[in-house]
Amino acid sequence: MEKPILGKDKILKFRRLADREKEGAARLALQIEHTITYEANADSKMTKDGPINYSGGVNTTIEMSAVSTRDAVNNMLRQAVLKQELLEVWEIDIGSEPNEKGEYPAKYGRGLLSEWEDPANVEEAAQFSTTFNVDGALQDGYVSVPDAEIREVQYVFQSTDAAASGSSVQGMGEADAGAGD
Repeated sequence: MEKPILGKDKILKFRRLADREKEGAARLALQIEHTITYEANADSKMTKDGPINYSGGVNTTIEMSAVSTRDAVNNMLRQAVLKQELLEVWEIDIGSEPNEKGEYPAKYGRGLLSEWEDPANVEEAAQFSTTFNVDGALQDGYVSVPDAEIREVQYVFQSTDAAASGSSVQGMGEADAGAGD
């Protein structure tokens, strides 16, 4: 039986295009959701032989929302809207099996953020929403994702014993170790 694709397994990373030679891309933390939309601009023209349709191209946007934080990524994204700075974006599917090099499938694009909305509700954590307008088309490829970053997205089972930072024990689903202890 096929496994469903889970939204929680698709993470977004960003970088200012101007910083590509000096900085790696950074993950958007506390992301709530994102949606990639492909919209074809089709037009039609009536002729004596009947209507004909032709394409005006495809526009791609990524709408996203996340809990607001005071981190560098949130600040970079907000400033990119205000200064209209060109950004790079990656959608990485960490739920997929990595290839033989340990890289995960990803989509890559460049473009601009067109808006920034940051409401502050008294009863909820502040969250922002924005829209990324992709220049051209998203490109498919593979990227490496450090193990530490994957653990940030989904932590691994930890022992109750005092242990060095980063050590872990295999989860019950892996080996049923410790059953009945």
